[in-house]
Amino acid sequence: MRIFLLLLISTLQISNCDKIKISLYIESLCPDTTRFIQSSLLKALKTPSFDELVELRFVPYGKASQNQQSNGSIIFKCQHGDLECFGNKLQACGFNVLPSQTEQLRFLTCIQKTRKRQQEDFESEIKQCLPDLWEGIIECANGTQGKELLWKNGIETLNLDPKLTYVPWVTVNEKFESKAHEMIERNIVQWACQLANKDNEKYVQIDACQEYK
Repeated sequence: MRIFLLLLISTLQISNCDKIKISLYIESLCPDTTRFIQSSLLKALKTPSFDELVELRFVPYGKASQNQQSNGSIIFKCQHGDLECFGNKLQACGFNVLPSQTEQLRFLTCIQKTRKRQQEDFESEIKQCLPDLWEGIIECANGTQGKELLWKNGIETLNLDPKLTYVPWVTVNEKFESKAHEMIERNIVQWACQLANKDNEKYVQIDACQEYK
């Protein structure tokens, strides 16, 4: 009975704590985004219970533009060309079907680690990253749903305040702070832990943060 009460108290404490909400505005062919993913975000993926402390949102679009033609068709222009637009749609479609943050993060660190020169490179990699879901995601990226998801990401990205000026772009609780951005890009786990340790009544305390006290 005592163990049950302790577990219940622990659960209630976690549920009453806030999560740090981080939105990541990324591009599928951006070298700086790839470095960020394969260093800082990969560390987050390997950190137990990180999703209890931080709520991540991934918004693939970046320094792109979009226009809807008079016939209803949508034209996207991405910083690194049409191939990046396809990659952004592919990522958006993947995030749309993966229910958990950990699954989304695992997908992102898998799909964005090698340089892509053609659409087939993306398709080959997604078959390895999501062997049970890849067909639906490619169909989504090539179809209307992929355009709709990228359009939605574009609306959000283009309406950021302050405006996005480089990629990756990071907001914390819907606000941009250059110092937080720099630290998150370098080591998101350390940054989040230092914030949680500083305000331990507001945020969940996870074991991984002990080393940053």
